[in-house]
Amino acid sequence: LDEITENNPNKEKKDKCTCTKECSTCSCSCFRFGSGCNSSCGCSSSCENMFNHLEYFFGENTKYSAHPCFAKWLVKKAKNTDGLKTINHGALCQLIIKCSNFDEVCEIEEDFEEWMKQLKIIDNNQKLAHAQTLFRMLLADDDTTGRYYSFCQDYLVQENLKWHCIRCQECMDWREWHCGVCDTCTYGVSLPCEGCRGKSEISATI
Repeated sequence: LDEITENNPNKEKKDKCTCTKECSTCSCSCFRFGSGCNSSCGCSSSCENMFNHLEYFFGENTKYSAHPCFAKWLVKKAKNTDGLKTINHGALCQLIIKCSNFDEVCEIEEDFEEWMKQLKIIDNNQKLAHAQTLFRMLLADDDTTGRYYSFCQDYLVQENLKWHCIRCQECMDWREWHCGVCDTCTYGVSLPCEGCRGKSEISATI
């Protein structure tokens, strides 16, 4: 193929779903992107989207969507709303801070260094809110810190170097792109698809 076949599935997120019930599987466009449903969705009171309850991780003040990698982990780990609320905040926090490069990131980035300093001095009744701060920094679909925690790789990765493809459900290198014809990611933004020889959007401009 001598045509652009790149189709980034992560850019297909919609503002609402058209479901008539449940919203508990990836057939729901909100669920697929780790987002809660809203009043403009078609599901109304029958909605069972577990991502409606992300305040359990991110706190009550602002509504967040789950980062695609976190969303994949939640679907596998929790399966539904009841399962989501059995996930232990402390254990999840420990999973993140024990990854191989957390200490290294704390040494070079002030936000994480300050978070770790506060962890050592806060009272027990402040630990939940403090854990939720870390979750907002690394598990929300919000690139304010420029990093996210990769459950695929057990690593704090940089947003500009890695991305989690919601079709392949893996964390990919920035040089990998998703081919819509082969429905898989392929290496090399300037290289043709390994399967069909289609082009990425960048390679078509070179």
